[in-house]
Amino acid sequence: MIKHSWIAAVLLCLMLFFLLVHEVRSERILALDTYLAFKVDEHTFSFSFLKYITLLGKSVVIGFGSILIILYLWIVKKDYLLMAVFSIGMGGVDLLKRTIKNQIQRQRPDDQLVEASGFSFPSGHAMVGLVFFSILAYLIIKEVKRNTLKWVVGIGFTFLILLIGLSRIYMNVHFPTDVLAGYALGGSFTILLINLYKVLGKFG
Repeated sequence: MIKHSWIAAVLLCLMLFFLLVHEVRSERILALDTYLAFKVDEHTFSFSFLKYITLLGKSVVIGFGSILIILYLWIVKKDYLLMAVFSIGMGGVDLLKRTIKNQIQRQRPDDQLVEASGFSFPSGHAMVGLVFFSILAYLIIKEVKRNTLKWVVGIGFTFLILLIGLSRIYMNVHFPTDVLAGYALGGSFTILLINLYKVLGKFG
């Protein structure tokens, strides 16, 4: 039962995502978006810190990082299966993000504190960032021997992913529900990718 619990996790993530899609399309003012609205002072340390954190989810950073990972898997590890799964996964999640944004066409919040273009739902930083940094964490954890260090890596990357999502809300370029939807869909995508790699690896 536990062996296939990842399927339940994917289904729960997808259910949450489609619930958010339904709520956003209803065009009601959502309680979560109102509750998590921040009053931001641009002269504080937290603003400066999160302004740098949000850069980690930018397409150019994720794209460059993806190239480095592909080269590492190809040249150093010679893990061609994981290289293929990762490449298809990153391309697929980016295409999925763009498609959904153009379908939902939710406008971004007013008074943005950093430059952001395109539609708002779901958050690409949250969705694509979660997939990228989760797989990066998975690669590192695979190489680490000590269980304590595995936990440190896992918790550290989880914290980073949450900070990236928080930064998008804090900079007022996304509604909280955009970020939550990005996490839900990105989470389901990541679980599918990792388990696809494990399943295919058994037949390799």
